Amino acid sequence: LLQISNLSKSFGPVRALKGVDFDLRRGEIHAIAGENGAGKSTLMNIIDGILRPDGGEIRLDGEPVRIASPAMAQGLGIGFVHQEIALCPDVSVAENIFMAATNASRSFLMDYKALNRKAAEVLRQLSDIDPAAMVRDLPISKQQLVEIAKALTLDCRILILDEPTAALTEAEAQLLFAIMRRLADQGISIIYISHRMVEIFDNCDRVSVFRDGTHVVTHNVADTEPS
Repeated sequence: LLQISNLSKSFGPVRALKGVDFDLRRGEIHAIAGENGAGKSTLMNIIDGILRPDGGEIRLDGEPVRIASPAMAQGLGIGFVHQEIALCPDVSVAENIFMAATNASRSFLMDYKALNRKAAEVLRQLSDIDPAAMVRDLPISKQQLVEIAKALTLDCRILILDEPTAALTEAEAQLLFAIMRRLADQGISIIYISHRMVEIFDNCDRVSVFRDGTHVVTHNVADTEPS
């Protein structure tokens, strides 16, 4: 589904990515592991159109693409749930989840009942969050679930999750893992960034290790030992 070849990116004298190769298969959960500064976030930001690469090639379904912005990435079926919460605190959960669709709408009036109903359907998979609640009134773990629910409403072929369980309880994390597997079974490909080895070995199909801006190795999780 996604193939990256010889990708490079520098920030001044710092080479964040050095000729990186990476591929993502349809319907797999592919973990990305590596220390801070390994290049994981830079690579994901390029895939999502936040950053432009200095060199290399990105292919989707075998066709070369230039992802110029997050909006373009979304149009290509790429969704990104960042580790940092990026919600509007002063509007409701439902408005945050469907903000992109609302902004694109030509209607002068918003049907809040319909919006809340649709949001409740999405949230039912994750938590009992009230879609009419103000985001500022939610704890961080619930806000993270709203971020994930927002991504689930997009017509994604590729879903990038950056440390999604960092603020979640164990029960919430297990719900997320079940949803990830269900999405993968539907053919959606997931890139899962985590420092937690147990999560990778319990829930992912392949794992790629990055170090100092380079792709070190990719292994099938089933054929790999944590140590």
